[in-house]
Amino acid sequence: MVHTSPEPGAHDGNDAQEGEILALLLSLIDALAALERSHERLVRELRYMHPTAEGDDHAVDERVGAGFTDWCRASGLTERESQTLAALLTGATNRKMGRDLGVTERTVKNTLRSVYVKLGVSGRSEAISKTMAHLVGRRGYP
Repeated sequence: MVHTSPEPGAHDGNDAQEGEILALLLSLIDALAALERSHERLVRELRYMHPTAEGDDHAVDERVGAGFTDWCRASGLTERESQTLAALLTGATNRKMGRDLGVTERTVKNTLRSVYVKLGVSGRSEAISKTMAHLVGRRGYP
């Protein structure tokens, strides 16, 4: 059997699939860019709150870490729940969190449900938003 190249302008069944893949990749690039902008904003806000940390990323990291630990304790989170919340803040999927934490995806889902209850939120976005608002020192969060 001789394989011939398609004629110019001819379409095969893979065009639609390639278009979907390209659209997904573009969406992923947009999401990553948005995450990077959020991270930069958080660092700017933390530096504004703590001007002595200007130029000292290690000091900023320590303050964020201490604030996060305090937030988790105040919220009554267990160590596993705190680890899962930290992974959630990175934008990781449940599957990736499970791999990174050495647990099943189902365990991640159950742990996240417990985190949501303790934080008084209904899902991922609210958990991230409420935690980030706390870390940047915003007041008046519901």
